Amino acid sequence: MSQYMGRNRDDGRNGRALGRIVAALLATFVLVACGESPLESMGLRSSEWINEPTVPTTIVVDTTVPRFVSAENLAWSNDVIVNESMDDQAAMLSGVFDRREGDRFIQSSRAEIAVALPEVAFPGRAPTGAEWVSSQLVFENDGTLSNEPSAAFGIWSAEPYTRSRSVAQMIVIRVSNDLDAATELATGAAEPGCARFADRAADECEIITIGSRDTWLLGESGGSTLIWYESPYRYEMYGRPFVPIRVLQEMSGSMVPLSTLTTEAP
Repeated sequence: MSQYMGRNRDDGRNGRALGRIVAALLATFVLVACGESPLESMGLRSSEWINEPTVPTTIVVDTTVPRFVSAENLAWSNDVIVNESMDDQAAMLSGVFDRREGDRFIQSSRAEIAVALPEVAFPGRAPTGAEWVSSQLVFENDGTLSNEPSAAFGIWSAEPYTRSRSVAQMIVIRVSNDLDAATELATGAAEPGCARFADRAADECEIITIGSRDTWLLGESGGSTLIWYESPYRYEMYGRPFVPIRVLQEMSGSMVPLSTLTTEAP
């Protein structure tokens, strides 16, 4: 009997304790529900320990890489040549020929070329990456200046002849004295046509207009060539395959007298 009554007292105490726990939980829910934003603090607390993922952001900077450099910034490898007869064209040419070492193409300074060919022009711009210019006057075996060609220029990305032409020589320009053809085309006595250069090893030929003049565009696997006339000269500008045709066209349209390019590169 006494054991039974003891169990009843324990059950009563347990029931009263359970009741107090339930009452406390109910009071807690009532207090939370009475706030203006009862769930607001839950998010705030969780954000203190849950790391938000960081999404990397790539910023794209809009930059424009220039396609050309001024010809005045190019270094001319032969400008170190000194000729004491610059005031006398015949004597100057004789001095150049005296430097011949077997090749008809004789290394010459741009000042010597400007004296030998007073009306010769050179592109005012060169493609980005160009840094050097090589220059030659071309002679016949008897010491007279050749007409075909008279002068040649190379535009290089490295000092001339220190690397392979196929790698560092970007553009070659040849200038020929071709007064008769230039006059015929200028006066309309001759019609421009691709047959004029049928002897060239070109895969295709078309005539385009650059500025106000006709220009022949010859294409082949080894590169592209532009040909045009500015009396008394014929210009041929050859670009290697890695030089875009549009670059050659813009260079052809930027020709300036060589005599005005007197600024030496630093």
